[in-house]
Amino acid sequence: MKIRFTTLLVLLALNAAPSLAEAPHEAHMKADTVDYALILPANLPHILRTANGQAGKLGLDEAQKQLVRELMAEAPLQVMSRLQKAEKLEQAIANDVLYQRQGVADIKSRLDELVRLKREATEAQIATVNRIQAAISEAQFRKLLKLAVADAH
Repeated sequence: MKIRFTTLLVLLALNAAPSLAEAPHEAHMKADTVDYALILPANLPHILRTANGQAGKLGLDEAQKQLVRELMAEAPLQVMSRLQKAEKLEQAIANDVLYQRQGVADIKSRLDELVRLKREATEAQIATVNRIQAAISEAQFRKLLKLAVADAH
């Protein structure tokens, strides 16, 4: 009885699952841009989000808080929109390589586009970090880094 039940479960699972030819594997299609970047957040943490949420702990004055608010309005448009496009492009490339058997020659121009998008997003993120560094004291920035690294883990 146990063997028949196990066999039935296996057959049901096989019939319910799409074949590789029909649909790409779900893991390749998941979009979660928070941890998606050219330089991973564990190495280049999202300090802007931390600065916004921890302004009191950092002792930011009103001008510094205003800058953080402005950056919170700008940076996601500059960084996240590019990363979202890059992530979707990367998933499409992976799908074409894995399931459509495309080679490097077939995807070369899309690889160039992927590199461009990730680089532009990273440059925008670095520019944001630099603007924060210029606006707050070194002690505030050290504290911000400590908080941002803790948030990343």
